[in-house]
Amino acid sequence: MGALALPWVLLVIHLFFFEGEDRLGGVLDWVTAPGRQAVAGVLLFAMTYTLGSAVSRTARDFFNDDDLRVQVGWQLFRVGVTEDRIIARIYCQAHDDNLLPAKTDNPAIAEKIATFRTQASADGCQRTLRWSERHKYEDKDDYLIGTARDLFGLQENALLLKGEDPTLRLRQLHDQIMVLRGAAFNGFMGFSLCVFAWGAKLRREKPHSWLHLALLPAPIPYIVVTLIASVHHFAPRAPSDPPYLEFTLLLLAVVGAWLLWRRTAPPEHARAHQSQEKLVQAAAPDAGKEAAKECPWKIEHWARLSVISAILTTAAILGWWSTEVLYTEQVIYSYDSQISQSKATATAEK
Repeated sequence: MGALALPWVLLVIHLFFFEGEDRLGGVLDWVTAPGRQAVAGVLLFAMTYTLGSAVSRTARDFFNDDDLRVQVGWQLFRVGVTEDRIIARIYCQAHDDNLLPAKTDNPAIAEKIATFRTQASADGCQRTLRWSERHKYEDKDDYLIGTARDLFGLQENALLLKGEDPTLRLRQLHDQIMVLRGAAFNGFMGFSLCVFAWGAKLRREKPHSWLHLALLPAPIPYIVVTLIASVHHFAPRAPSDPPYLEFTLLLLAVVGAWLLWRRTAPPEHARAHQSQEKLVQAAAPDAGKEAAKECPWKIEHWARLSVISAILTTAAILGWWSTEVLYTEQVIYSYDSQISQSKATATAEK
């Protein structure tokens, strides 16, 4: 995840520091040549590990945040596909298929199963993955989802305590969820930066084009979503719940507003960057190709990068969704199999 975050970090450097990516090679000039490779490896590992740790936690909040909801009269709009809602839906299906055992050796799990059955019978399962419904939001609407999350956590930890070998399949699926979730978050960051850079380039070169006018309001959705999430996040919660989603969206909104809405004339380094780009594009055919290979950042195909990053992000989100479903089902099946095996062993001993 830290390695996948490096592209959008380079995008930030490229957008806000003229030829900053070209100067990265000179960062280690103070180190002697024999030890430069070792120092570079240590710094790269430290950077990717730090980025990966931050991305893993931020991405989990992105895909499991219940603050994105809007109440318009009696119509409730919200993000229907979150980690907890997917888990609740799978447990609802397990309840319909009689896969939740009535008896278990763990009293906490047995109590949660009984509570979930009671809440699921009150028609709460039908609303788990809905993006819109005619309903006035209440805190009790999330009781079923909270119970499913607690039940899943208890069963998951009961299985993981069995050791590494019996739960190898579960651990592999869990790692896939983390990687796909982090890849989707990194793709979203890259897509947002590419769209903002695309609009900024059109602002410099074709300020009156319809495409520039279409990209001009791009930061508005980020601002609106940040305000909605912040209102719901800070009103009822304690400070112990970090605002990962709100902080990230706020930074993206500031970046987009700075690139697309600032009224000041382009700085000197931007003019120089534009002139250098035109020189590369106007070069001889053979020289232009070689220059494009050596300096890929100088020819900015932001439209293509935006489309590619959007496709990759969508693929990562769909992969995370399907893996989340598979992992939850495997936890339920594995726990049921464990109980059945324990009962069979006890019967054989008797």
